[in-house]
Amino acid sequence: MMVVDMHVHTNLSSRCSSIQPHELLERALEIGLDAVCVTEHSTYKGAQMMYEIALDRGFKIFRGMEVYTELGDMLVFGWNEHIRYYLFPFKDLKTNVESAGGIIIPAHPCRGWDVRHPHRHSLPEELLSSIVALETHNGASTTKSNNQAELIRRKYGLFGVGGSDAHSVEQLGKCVTIFEDHLESEEDLIQALKSGNYRAAYMDELS
Repeated sequence: MMVVDMHVHTNLSSRCSSIQPHELLERALEIGLDAVCVTEHSTYKGAQMMYEIALDRGFKIFRGMEVYTELGDMLVFGWNEHIRYYLFPFKDLKTNVESAGGIIIPAHPCRGWDVRHPHRHSLPEELLSSIVALETHNGASTTKSNNQAELIRRKYGLFGVGGSDAHSVEQLGKCVTIFEDHLESEEDLIQALKSGNYRAAYMDELS
């Protein structure tokens, strides 16, 4: 079993984050995380840098990124690129990620819906045909929007992941994903995400 925070930003590539590499490692070990997915905005560079730093500490970093599209923010694993921070067409993202053998997971898919669209319980068909999982537990979202994401996950038979969306070290590990198997690489991570042998959780539920 592995406890993984699937959605973390650092100050290596995300200007909106204050998390320094040594802080991430120390806090992750302190709270019992087995791995962290570094998902900087629109770039793979920070994740690669964090991966190399963590090697010396024997801690596992999975490399990903968060991409802004017209269908919302997407967590991406398996596509190792640097793009400018702007609206990236979802169709192009899908083409690139699928060609690379990667996976797309909508991040905080219901953030703000509780205010703007309180009764919305659907996703665009273009998105549904391209995903197997949603981020149902996001540490920076309200419980109401997370619950709504969980309802949508169940409605469409999708899998659910959890991530803190941490931009400060105190937020790290608030939401996590529990994998049934031990994962060694991003290839293992992608395969596991497609298989469904995991569940999303709030960290305080595990104590």
